[in-house]
Amino acid sequence: MKKICVLSVMFFLLTSSSFAGTVDVPRTGQTKCYDSSYPAMEIPCAGTGQDGDIQAGVAWPDPRFTDNTDGTMTDNLTGLMWTKNANLPGGTTDWQQALDYANNLTLADYSDWRLPNVNELESLINANEAHPSTWLNAQGFTNVQVGYYDYYWSSTTGASSSAYALIVIISNGDVSYDSKSSYDYYVWPVRSGQCGSLDQSVICLPKTGQTQCYDTSGGGIPCAGTGQDGEIQAGAARPDPGFTDHGDGTITDNLTGFMWTKNANLPNGSKIWQQALDYVKGMNAGSYSNFGYTDWRLPNRKELHSLTDFSLYSPSLPSGHPFTNVQASYYWSSTTYAGYPHSAWIVGMWGGFVYGGSKPGDVYYVWPVRSPEPTLITLSSFTASPSDRTVILKWTTESEIDNAGFNLYRAESEEGEYVKINTSLILAEGSPTQGATYQFIDEGVKNRTTYYYKLEDIDLNGTSTMHGPVSAEPRKTGFRN
Repeated sequence: MKKICVLSVMFFLLTSSSFAGTVDVPRTGQTKCYDSSYPAMEIPCAGTGQDGDIQAGVAWPDPRFTDNTDGTMTDNLTGLMWTKNANLPGGTTDWQQALDYANNLTLADYSDWRLPNVNELESLINANEAHPSTWLNAQGFTNVQVGYYDYYWSSTTGASSSAYALIVIISNGDVSYDSKSSYDYYVWPVRSGQCGSLDQSVICLPKTGQTQCYDTSGGGIPCAGTGQDGEIQAGAARPDPGFTDHGDGTITDNLTGFMWTKNANLPNGSKIWQQALDYVKGMNAGSYSNFGYTDWRLPNRKELHSLTDFSLYSPSLPSGHPFTNVQASYYWSSTTYAGYPHSAWIVGMWGGFVYGGSKPGDVYYVWPVRSPEPTLITLSSFTASPSDRTVILKWTTESEIDNAGFNLYRAESEEGEYVKINTSLILAEGSPTQGATYQFIDEGVKNRTTYYYKLEDIDLNGTSTMHGPVSAEPRKTGFRN
């Protein structure tokens, strides 16, 4: 488990190896596997390639949630704070009323509540549970709605129709959208807690990609004071460049570090679910093109969903993406739809929606994924200490395997452009059995300005991992400046 995106003067990483990428994608929660029969039968997971077999992603903390005993609950995975009562208004509202309610809420001495974006709402789903809402109520929440059509509003406007907003059914995990003014759904306020805050979180959720705001009829409006996703833009930003084309038929998503096939329709056609799993197995066995890797897998629902940019549609992928043959349709995930285990989760690349598809009866597309090779660095600390017109950067490793060295990057805002500040690679001094302590003094700074730093380690094969950020504000000691 890696603790990242905790902005403070010091942070600690709790893993012995970390993958390149700005955010870590958590597990879906699924630990069981099922066949494609009707009714579906639970089967041993080993060798199936299903989500319950692979369980890719960051493990959830235990406990997942903390009851703050003041009417709020903190998600220890994302750091987000939610109202304990998941139906605080006592009924449903239209979208604008939902925004207004959350924006005007004061609870537990906090007045910065807001309507969650679609990624934040989706993060609550436990894919191992037939009814995630019932599971959430068992974790300490109250009044999480259990009806099949009990949707919750997000603050995210639909890209294909700005008169619609994204909605999530907490009772089963569907992600869809509906008219802002024609339907009433539930409201679950959220606040604070993850990337860029001083609170602790295991992962950072990514931004949805939305940067504009709209009224209920779909007209564009100024974002200030709306509480919409386009104003708040909560989460970690996609790096620039967002993707790396390796020139060998593979693409790395620099947001998550996942490697995808460049061709998003490699089998050249749609398949039923078991055929999709078997195709990826065939890649690993060498029966189909595997681009030199034998650890491909069918992505789980969170991995597929991590590609989505909710400001765009058909496809709902980030602008300038390098993929080819992306289908304006649905793609299979390896995650079984626990409520109906003869179905599996599918993710739409035209709008980012998530639904269930019949394993034996429906045909959808296949987009293999794999995790990158880790840089094997055990980083125990990374600190930024301010002084007069300087910042002293120190980091300590416990062990280093095939490490070439380090680079340091500085920015004047957490999400700003990070510029390398060392003129040459800071050579590695550690070994697989012994770590090392490093120091770099940044003298290109001004007093009373906050600076943000990231540390990059690079292995002998050129694979890099970014750590941080940490921050410091240079200030003359002993005098006012």
